[in-house]
Amino acid sequence: NDLFLRRMTYLFIKEIYERCDSSDVIIVTSCLTKDMTCDVDLYRANSLRVLCRIIDSAMLSAVERYFKAAIVDNSSLVSSSALVSASHLLASSSE
Repeated sequence: NDLFLRRMTYLFIKEIYERCDSSDVIIVTSCLTKDMTCDVDLYRANSLRVLCRIIDSAMLSAVERYFKAAIVDNSSLVSSSALVSASHLLASSSE
C-alpha cells in the first residue's frame, strides 16, 4: 500500500493505455473500479481520474454508477475528481 508506487502506477496507466489492446484495458478497468470502492480517498480520486482517460463509450455504462456515487461522496477530493472526470467524459463521449 505504498502511496507513491500506486500514484506512479496511475500515471503509467494514463500514458500507456493508447498502445494497449481492448482486452488489456478491461483488466485495468476492473482494477481501477476495485480502487474506487476502497476506503482511501486518494485512491478513489486518482482511479476516477485515470478511468476517465482510458474508457470508451462502450464501457461508459459499466462505470456510470461509480461516477454517480463519487459525485455525491462526502469527501471533497473524491467528489471534485468525479465532477472533473465526468466533464472530461462528457466532452469525449456525448452519451
